[in-house]
Amino acid sequence: MNIEIEGVILAGGKSSRMGQNKSLVLLNKKPLIEHVFNRLKKQVKKLSINSNEILSIFPETIQFGDILPGQLGPAAGIYSGLSQSKYDWVQFCPNDTPFFPENLVTKLSTCCIGKTNPKIILPSSNGKLEPVFLLCHKEMLNSLKDFISSGERKLELWIRSNSFKTIDFNEKDAFININKMTDLQKYRQNYA
Repeated sequence: MNIEIEGVILAGGKSSRMGQNKSLVLLNKKPLIEHVFNRLKKQVKKLSINSNEILSIFPETIQFGDILPGQLGPAAGIYSGLSQSKYDWVQFCPNDTPFFPENLVTKLSTCCIGKTNPKIILPSSNGKLEPVFLLCHKEMLNSLKDFISSGERKLELWIRSNSFKTIDFNEKDAFININKMTDLQKYRQNYA
C-alpha cells in the first residue's frame, strides 16, 4: 500500500522558555528546525512548516500561519496543517525535536492505515504518549475545530476523546525536545 503523507513541522509557538525563536537557535552549526526538516523530508511526500513568522532559511511558499487567531498552541497548528494539506494523512513534528526516529512515518503508517482504521496514530515512548508527533487523517478536522472552539488546548485530551492507536518506540532521547538554553547546551555536548 502506497499512502501519500504530508509532513508539517509545528513552529508556531512563542518560544518563551528559550527567549528567542527556537527554530533558529543553532545545534551543531545548523538551526534546530533544519535538523527536523532534513529528517522529516526523507519520510514524507511533501513538507511544509506551520509558523506564525516567516523563517528566512526556508522558502515562503512552504510556510503557513495559523488559521485561527490568538496563538492557541499546537492544536491550532495541527488544525491549520490539516486544513491546508492536499493529502488525506498528515504527519506532524515539533520544531524542537532533532532526534526523532528516522523510521517514524513508516512505523506509524504501516501498522494501521487501511487495517484498523484509526484516524489518529501516534508514538509512545517509555509509556508516555507523544501527542505532537501524531499522524492524523483530514477527517479529524471538524472534531479538532470543535475541541479548540470549546476552549480546550491540551492536545492529549483531544486525542484520547477519539479513536487512536499508539505505536511504541523505545529509542532513548528520540522525542526529547529542546525548550531552554540549558537543554540546547546539554545536547550540543552530547551530540557533537
